[in-house]
Amino acid sequence: MPIPEIDKLLGIEVYFTKNEGVGGAIRESVDDFVVEEVLVDGSKATVNGGVLKKVLGSTVQKQRFLLCVLVKRNWDTFIAVKNIAKSLKIDQARAQFAGIKDAKAVTAQHITLEDILVEDVGKVNVKEIQVRPVGYVREMLSLFYLLGNNFTITIKSIKEPKGTVEKRITQTVQELETIGGIPNFFGHQRFGTTRPITHLVGKAIIQGDFEEAAMLFLAKPSVHEHPASRQARQEIETPKNFKQALENFPKQLRFERLMLNHLVDNPSDFTGAFQRLPPKLQALFV
Repeated sequence: MPIPEIDKLLGIEVYFTKNEGVGGAIRESVDDFVVEEVLVDGSKATVNGGVLKKVLGSTVQKQRFLLCVLVKRNWDTFIAVKNIAKSLKIDQARAQFAGIKDAKAVTAQHITLEDILVEDVGKVNVKEIQVRPVGYVREMLSLFYLLGNNFTITIKSIKEPKGTVEKRITQTVQELETIGGIPNFFGHQRFGTTRPITHLVGKAIIQGDFEEAAMLFLAKPSVHEHPASRQARQEIETPKNFKQALENFPKQLRFERLMLNHLVDNPSDFTGAFQRLPPKLQALFV
């Protein structure tokens, strides 16, 4: 099968199986991509609110952290958690999660809320977001508790005949079973789905060049993003007019606007600009 050019750019130059794919498209609708988180004790966060077992030893007796299931639709994880914290009138650091989930999807995952009661969760009123209390736990969530994710992916617009599709799926499954499974590769989304620059920003950070890292994140455009976003990025680089850029950048570019807000008053403090971002996002670059 031919490898898309954007994948080659990221170093993804081979497929693990040799069989032909079935074609088609994923994510024609947000509901076509469902992610449900699984923790190390086997607990699964479900989209439909199924019966939960005693997750991570949770109890009805009040403790420091309230464990909940967060179900979101078409939300970035960082922004969703920020809005939950805002609804509860708490610092965002008091809302912690184990893993980042897809934005253009319906996802269910666990979160902990520090010093929040079960009855307080009803104060969360954010469109396309549900927070369901599970019980109290002694420790906040972290990546340590994440085992993996279950994916339910609907493929649409397949042009091949049904018999051909069934045959190729069977052959691929057989090949994977023979090999012993699929290796845990970093996929396209980890680099950035519409603007694959995450690894470039991370490289600049490791090299200690925070100005280069910031300008890559703010100003490097992509042909795959919205024209308004692309134009705003193209206009920021020369000269570095952060005040004008803040006016030009679309509202949906929330993380870029957080950095620009800092750079308007501190135009040479690129390290400080990065510190305005959620800590988990800062780590993701690296």
